[in-house]
Amino acid sequence: MKISSQLTALRYKCIYNSLVYMNKNNSKTRKYQEEGLKLLEGKVDKLPQEMAFRPKFITQSSCVKIFDKLYLFISKANLSKPISEKFDALFHEIGHWLHFQQMPPVSECKKIWENIDIEKVKQDVSEYAVKKNDGREFVAEVFKGLIKGKKYDDYIMKFYELLNGPKVRNK
Repeated sequence: MKISSQLTALRYKCIYNSLVYMNKNNSKTRKYQEEGLKLLEGKVDKLPQEMAFRPKFITQSSCVKIFDKLYLFISKANLSKPISEKFDALFHEIGHWLHFQQMPPVSECKKIWENIDIEKVKQDVSEYAVKKNDGREFVAEVFKGLIKGKKYDDYIMKFYELLNGPKVRNK
């Protein structure tokens, strides 16, 4: 294992643990996490035990996999969004979190992604869903849509399943 990879892993671990610790007594982040996870309860098999909240000025949320560890970062900017989009970032990132645990090898994902109709995905899912050339953002965006009750046609769902998108149960 390269030293640079080990340093990156250590860096993420330190940042993540620091953010979790800083927000452990924050009632707003605790409430957001509880409400968001409650909306997912019963719809998926597994949910993260914790997440790190980034400062509001870092508007990007993310889920990062380094070796076998997953880090879920949510921007505090989401706490003040209207209810219709308040949990969008959380759902999207939990889609990544679940997908990363069962994702096919990246080379396989890229081969699957080569056969997709990009324009249809932009129209039916979102522009963001085509951001990467391996289907990762597609899976997270479809997952978010499914959690919010959106229905996709067989074409979209076929690719979601080929990429091992997380199973979502209707509650």
